[in-house]
Amino acid sequence: MRRDDKFRFSLQWSADTEERARVGTLLDRMGNKKSDFIVMAIMEYLQRHPEADMPGAKIKITYQPFHTKDQLLAMVRDMVKTSMGEFMEGKTIASAEDNQVSEVPLGPSEQDIDAMVASLKLFDQ
Repeated sequence: MRRDDKFRFSLQWSADTEERARVGTLLDRMGNKKSDFIVMAIMEYLQRHPEADMPGAKIKITYQPFHTKDQLLAMVRDMVKTSMGEFMEGKTIASAEDNQVSEVPLGPSEQDIDAMVASLKLFDQ
């Protein structure tokens, strides 16, 4: 909004992605220099995309996820293996049938992890 030869805007966004959190943190640290930084950043964008400054132009914002679904699944699998391996390390199990003590496997089997990941609703989107 323009008033008395000044522009005044209020910006707000959630910190739900690494990019948004990073930008929000940077702007928060900048104090009174935010306005100059935003002007410089937009001018640099317009130099790279002059068509955005044309009357009636529409700027298309595309969301590029930081990690692909496959990368996230791989990270979840690795975290499960690591966490369960650390948790189970050095533990033993006594069999209820014959009082035999046996070593516990270092972590879940690949089939166990596959079943767990398949049950995660987050990856159905």
